[in-house]
Order: sequence, then C-alpha cells, then structure tokens
Amino acid sequence: MDVTLETAKNKVMSAEQDIIGMLPQDKVIRSFAHDTSPLMACPGEQKKWSGDAEAELAPGVDRDSFLDAVVESMQSRDGWQVDDAKAAGGERRLNLLHSDGTHLLVSFSDAPETLRVAGYSACFEFPGYEYGEEY
Repeated sequence: MDVTLETAKNKVMSAEQDIIGMLPQDKVIRSFAHDTSPLMACPGEQKKWSGDAEAELAPGVDRDSFLDAVVESMQSRDGWQVDDAKAAGGERRLNLLHSDGTHLLVSFSDAPETLRVAGYSACFEFPGYEYGEEY
C-alpha cells in the first residue's frame, strides 16, 4: 500500500483515539487531539506527520492495569511491536512500533493526571514541502 499524508495521518489519529477510548469514560474529564502539525523529515524528500492526543483524568485510574491492557491490545494487532519501557524520569512508557514505521508513545503524567499518546506516522513522499506548513 502506498502511504500518503492522508493515510499516514489517519492511521496515527485512529490509533491514538483507540488507546484514549480504552480509558474508563467516567474517569475522563476532557480529551483533545492535535489534528494539524508541521511535517517532520524522513530520508530524501519523504516526510512524516506527528500529532498527539491527551486525556485529563480524575483520580483513580490504575495506570499499570491500563498500560497492561494497551500492551495486550496492540500485541494482538497485525504489524505492531510493543516495548514496555521506562521514560527518563522512571515512569512506565509504552513504545508501539508498526512494521510500516508508525510509532506511538503512551505514558501518564501528573498535575493534572493525564494520559498522553504521541504519534509519528510512516514516511511518505511529499516533495515541495515548505518548512512550517501544517497539515
């Protein structure tokens, strides 16, 4: 399958929303997703799209159980590899990498308690991109 800006962006945003959707809805105070961003460099004239989705949470979400459920869900999907790792501060962070190059980072932060899913698409051809343009 040929990767385009549209297919790459849709795959990232869909995966981000799937993960946010796994949260207990009674614990989600608000959520949002960045649906535009500048493109990032890949080899040659290829680019990749990046975005993120966040959910601010009420207290009481069992972080480890939630992340365990994300690991199980993503490992059951074709093409996804899961690295259950630690961020620089020692918190648990999931690195989810698809065989096409799509990459998601899933982690929690405090003050306020938030789940963040950062996404980077597979690389795609995009000649003529001017730095700073958002898609």
